[in-house]
Amino acid sequence: MDVVDADPTVGAPRWLRNRRYDLTLIVGVLLLALLLGGVAWAIPGLFFAVLLVDLWLLAYPHVAATYTRIALLPGDRRRYRYLLLVAPPAVLLGTAGVAWFGGLVALSSLYFFWQSWHYTRQSFGIARAYGRASATPPERAGGLLQTQRLVDVVVYAFPLWGVLRRAHEDPGTFYGAPLWCPPTPALAVDVAAAIALAALALWLLRELRAWRRGDRRRLPQALFVLSHVAITTVSYLLIADVTRGWLFINIWHNAQYLLFVWAANAQRFADPEPATGLARRISQPGWFAAYALACVAVSAAFYVTLGAAAGLLAWTSLPALLILHQTANFHHYVVDAVIWRRPRTRHAAQG
Repeated sequence: MDVVDADPTVGAPRWLRNRRYDLTLIVGVLLLALLLGGVAWAIPGLFFAVLLVDLWLLAYPHVAATYTRIALLPGDRRRYRYLLLVAPPAVLLGTAGVAWFGGLVALSSLYFFWQSWHYTRQSFGIARAYGRASATPPERAGGLLQTQRLVDVVVYAFPLWGVLRRAHEDPGTFYGAPLWCPPTPALAVDVAAAIALAALALWLLRELRAWRRGDRRRLPQALFVLSHVAITTVSYLLIADVTRGWLFINIWHNAQYLLFVWAANAQRFADPEPATGLARRISQPGWFAAYALACVAVSAAFYVTLGAAAGLLAWTSLPALLILHQTANFHHYVVDAVIWRRPRTRHAAQG
């Protein structure tokens, strides 16, 4: 998503939409994740209740939000017909194959590592959106290389450190399912930690220098990157239990995605020409609650139907419901990897 409402003042913070929206996206979502995840961690008896809230009000709706990008308009459905018609059975076949040949451990392990990559790519994309919003014309012409490469290292290095740390610990289970982790020496974890901390220090030094010069353009991006570092540190490094740690970052990712997709749709439907009716209406300022409720309703209907369908299947070697749910997750990952890519040109970086 490109900047929608940037302050024209040279040194002013460059928000994606406006101060209120961006602080909700960055600070509000982080506080929500820390609050709900903290409750589930501090009071084990409430873990399942928090998980249900996350699944039905955030996780499932955030999957539904993906399809508001590719299925609302006839032109979208034509453009993404392979993602809508060909990819689902292909992903189902692949997921079933993983389960058939590798068992529950293969399915659980694939999910754990793929979702870690998926979360990181979301942070990368949002950080790049903020980078485009705050870039000067020469920086845009140069592909944002001068300002964004260090941000990229920070965004990728902390999840890498966290995942290597989990692999080194080898927790053995994830949400009660067996989890396979590649053998990871402590040295690899230490090297990743050194890279992440060094990149963070260099980046903070650069941002502090810009602040002293009175340049506040990258303040929103800085806040976002710090929120990414904070949630990654809590989820992968501070919380000992892999499942409880995962819940923090999952809540953060889901809520953030809902807000970001709504804003992208709002930008897209700002002109009344592309769409009329419900699609455009719920993507307008002041209509986020309606958009979120629509995603909740659609996702609830889908996952209830999915559960009913699983009960009719004869495959009992592994729970069919798990295979269908993971198919929905993996298809969401595939769709996301396609629809958020920016066209590559000689002077434009991917966001």
